[in-house]
Amino acid sequence: MKQFKYNENNHSGLYRHRILIRKRTTTVDELLQEIEVFEDYGYYWAMTKTLKGSEFIAAAKEQTENTVRFVVRYAKSLDEFIAAEKTTFEVVHNGITYDVQSAMNDDFINQTVTIVAEGRG
Repeated sequence: MKQFKYNENNHSGLYRHRILIRKRTTTVDELLQEIEVFEDYGYYWAMTKTLKGSEFIAAAKEQTENTVRFVVRYAKSLDEFIAAEKTTFEVVHNGITYDVQSAMNDDFINQTVTIVAEGRG
């Protein structure tokens, strides 16, 4: 394969959506009480894809849920995110907050990471 061959399914123009990944952390307030807050983990350029009808049926989910796939280019900073418990992360895109359901390194070749998230609401 040529090193710089154009790939129409994975060019930079597809990654045009800016997402913010936030991580849940526990802090102590002035009254020495532990509270859970979300801190910014990182901003990434992503390709967004909605789930197909067959994927909804396979997952046995209601059609009213807003489930989205975010595909981001792999970065070393995402290693902790991929390995961590997914309930400790959320994704913010266009002012909508999504709960992360899963995140996987596609084909384990460190090119893209797919994040499946469900919108709150």
